[in-house]
Amino acid sequence: MDQAWRILDPTAPKPVLDRQLAINRRQFFSRGATGIGTAALAWLLGQDGLLAASEDKQGGILGASHLPAKAKRVIYLFQNGAPTHIDLFDYKPRLHKLHGTPVPEKYLAGKRFSTMTGNPSGKLMLEPVEPFSQHGKSGAWVSKFMPHTAKIVDDLCFIKSMHTEAVNHAPAISFLLSGSEMPGRPTIGAWLNYGLGS
Repeated sequence: MDQAWRILDPTAPKPVLDRQLAINRRQFFSRGATGIGTAALAWLLGQDGLLAASEDKQGGILGASHLPAKAKRVIYLFQNGAPTHIDLFDYKPRLHKLHGTPVPEKYLAGKRFSTMTGNPSGKLMLEPVEPFSQHGKSGAWVSKFMPHTAKIVDDLCFIKSMHTEAVNHAPAISFLLSGSEMPGRPTIGAWLNYGLGS
């Protein structure tokens, strides 16, 4: 049987994997005891031992933050996959005039847009899908998509100063949540947890 075909065929024998998965009773208890023992040791050290928290320490493992927390709780919702800001809260009246015209080359030069193909119709300016109207004392523009949200706009915070050079979602999301396009930096959730005391 061809080696490449064996990888694709789930019924083909895989001797190395089968050997790794086949463990006897002694190996099972030996490996399991390691995990249970580690958990038990961490619990014991946390009671009165080396890992026990001191009485005066506040704010989690990093210590207290430099400013006292004013909030007791934070509810932060990040809902990836929603319609664009242009279709919800960021009204751009000029898009009605530009609808159907090509995107200016200065915005496309040297960039690869994941949703755009070689088809020229994929590079046209589009107007908002639903009409916008102003709501609340603040006069916030909200799309017809969000009738219930429009009723509470004065209780919401719209951040419209966000900007990134990232043209794809993943690095832009990472930048929004952590300030860096590269993953692995502390996110807003980690900072809120630290500020309120972890």
